[in-house]
Amino acid sequence: MANEETRKHGMAFEVDFNNHETVDISIKLDLTERVTVKAGEAGRLDIKHLAEIQHMPAYADEFWKLYDGETLLAEWRTPEATP
Repeated sequence: MANEETRKHGMAFEVDFNNHETVDISIKLDLTERVTVKAGEAGRLDIKHLAEIQHMPAYADEFWKLYDGETLLAEWRTPEATP
C-alpha cells in the first residue's frame, strides 16, 4: 500500500447476500513480494526473499537535542531517507 498507483486498485471486495442472515464476502488484494532470483550451480535457481523497504518518515528538523531541564541528555541527526 506504499505505492500510490497500487492503492487505487490494490484492494476490492464483493458482497453476495445469501439471505437475510448470511453473506459471502470476497476480498481481493493485489499483493507483491520482493524476491531476487539468480542462476546458481548446474542451472539451479537461487531464490532469496527480501525484507520489505522501511520508509523513513519526514522530519521537521535534521538535528535534534533532548534536554532534561538544563541537562543535555542526547543529540542526533535524523538519517537521510533512502529512495
